[in-house]
Amino acid sequence: MKKLFKPSAVVLFFLFGMLNANAQEVESKHALGAGAGFTTGYGISYRYTPNRIGVQVNFAPYKTKEKSMYSTGITFIYSLMKTEKTNLYLYQANHYFSSSESVKIYDSLTPPNLLRTEKKDEAYFNNGIGFGMEFIVASKVGLNFMTGYASYKNFEEFMMTGEFAIYFKF
Repeated sequence: MKKLFKPSAVVLFFLFGMLNANAQEVESKHALGAGAGFTTGYGISYRYTPNRIGVQVNFAPYKTKEKSMYSTGITFIYSLMKTEKTNLYLYQANHYFSSSESVKIYDSLTPPNLLRTEKKDEAYFNNGIGFGMEFIVASKVGLNFMTGYASYKNFEEFMMTGEFAIYFKF
């Protein structure tokens, strides 16, 4: 009986090891979620990281009868170090923002009389560079925090920046 048990235990151990090896997760290259940042843009976010170098795209359209706003961002990512639960990376971000709004101008000397309606347009480019950290909070969910240095409103202002994203990986 002992002889039969030993080969069976070895076979079971080998089969269990094979099943466990096949059950290990393959690293996800694609991620979909939401992001918000001064230099990465905000809105729906897609990230593609086939290897150490990746790209992230953010987009948020908003339009009503009186107002429209668009945020478009593209960010380049370079992974420095990955562990099972974290990912440290460098990033370079580019964000284009544009808005258009109808503004009503009233006569201040008489009762509220509409003088005219003006269109107020705004468009600018933000750019940033820094480092980010991804925390894997579930098997397919990652929280990303980024910080660095940025230029705002077409390189008129320079200061620190902060970015955030949450992704579902597939």
